[in-house]
Amino acid sequence: MIIESLQKEKHDRRTFTCGVESLDRFLQANAHQAASKGLSQTYVAIDDADESVILGYYTLTTCMVEAGELPETFSRKLPNGELPASLVARLAVAERVKGQGVGSLMLMDALTRCARVAEEVGGVAVVVDALDEAAVQFYERFGFSRLEPRGLKMFIPMATIRTMLNIEPIKNNLAG
Repeated sequence: MIIESLQKEKHDRRTFTCGVESLDRFLQANAHQAASKGLSQTYVAIDDADESVILGYYTLTTCMVEAGELPETFSRKLPNGELPASLVARLAVAERVKGQGVGSLMLMDALTRCARVAEEVGGVAVVVDALDEAAVQFYERFGFSRLEPRGLKMFIPMATIRTMLNIEPIKNNLAG
């Protein structure tokens, strides 16, 4: 499996199906346009035997998170107000390869990219809006926490990601 930026001419978006219509529709109709407008970037997991076949995808962008939304144990050393973060806006796995670890590999790739961005431009966390409780359980396995007890919005501190990926923190980084 290879993970690379979505390329309109190379990857067959039309045949992708994950079982969630909104996620399928985004990849098929909106992902390329969102990238060309600078709104987000979509990465696809492809079969290295047939590089046109999309096994899954995720979309990254930036966001702001209110310091008050974050647990006090995390945010107490950070300024009040909006804080920069990365957003995993979508993550979907093709139905035919669910349960084979594709989603886990894509999430780790996404977190690695987010950590690199944070090294260059800053960012205190990665945020996701989980689709449902099954997605919450998936993200919790990687260290994400809910921002509200029953909510679907979750986050993981950038310092946790750096530790998980064995990346040295930036000197004087407030998030670490």
